[in-house]
Amino acid sequence: MPEGTGKRFSIVIPHRNGADLLLGAVAALKASWDAACDEVIVVDNASTDDSLARLTAQHPDVAVIRNICNNGFGRACNQGLRQARGEYALILNNDARLPVGALAAFADFFRQHASAGLLAGQLVGLDGKPQRSFGFYPGFASETGIGRKRKAAMPAADAPFQVETLVGACLAVRASAVADSGGFDEDFFFYFEETEWCLRLHRHGWGIWLLPAVKVLHGKGESTRPLRLNAQLEMLRSRLLYYRKAFSWYMAVFLTVWRVLRLLLNTLSASIGVLLTVGLAAGVRRKATAYLMQLAWLLRACPESWGLPDKCLRHRMTEG
Repeated sequence: MPEGTGKRFSIVIPHRNGADLLLGAVAALKASWDAACDEVIVVDNASTDDSLARLTAQHPDVAVIRNICNNGFGRACNQGLRQARGEYALILNNDARLPVGALAAFADFFRQHASAGLLAGQLVGLDGKPQRSFGFYPGFASETGIGRKRKAAMPAADAPFQVETLVGACLAVRASAVADSGGFDEDFFFYFEETEWCLRLHRHGWGIWLLPAVKVLHGKGESTRPLRLNAQLEMLRSRLLYYRKAFSWYMAVFLTVWRVLRLLLNTLSASIGVLLTVGLAAGVRRKATAYLMQLAWLLRACPESWGLPDKCLRHRMTEG
């Protein structure tokens, strides 16, 4: 991701299916970008719908990287970052809508704060209500429920402030921060990759900031809603991986054992609930199914192929 190549922002959109979401994201971008100094790169994770056909027909100026399998969120973002030519990059979900002036606001903040490495705006739901946009690094209290958890309160004003972690729906990053600290850790397929990235950037001395005045409309989970059970399995996989990446070995072992024991208890409790309701309570059935799937995944030695569909496994190939 080179700097000084004449581009201001490289907008990277990782995408898999959901043509309307993608086209909506690009349309919103084009009300905010400057075609002379910004670029858009869509990294498609083997969509099976007509997303790319409609995108190229309506927006031929958008660059497309076509994966022949599902390369995951972080890996797809890194593919875009490697091709990016901007001084800054914006990682944008296909269910996020960037407001007019957002790119200029991010660029101005970067120029005024030399140590700022990663920025985000305040996410707002389709109902107009603020969504959680930042948080704290997972720790003993948050992962076990023992002790007092820190809560990320919504900002009372629009003044920018530093945070520990950001939600990955819309992230602006400085190219030199990527060069210094690296992009997303590609061991994560989905979930926790932005948390680990924030931690690594912070350890390299880069500031992580939220700009509440930039309101980003966000569908929140639109892309994974039809695959919720698979996504929950990916969440467990990434959580256990994060323990190994972020904590000392003994804390990682403790939290892993705690998480597995908790899963066993949840599975037992949900299974009893299914029996007591004779399987008629849909919510209880869904919980039991999710827990049983996760438990089976652990018992099968955590196969990489389980989880979200059409994964790139050992060979992560693209068509161009």
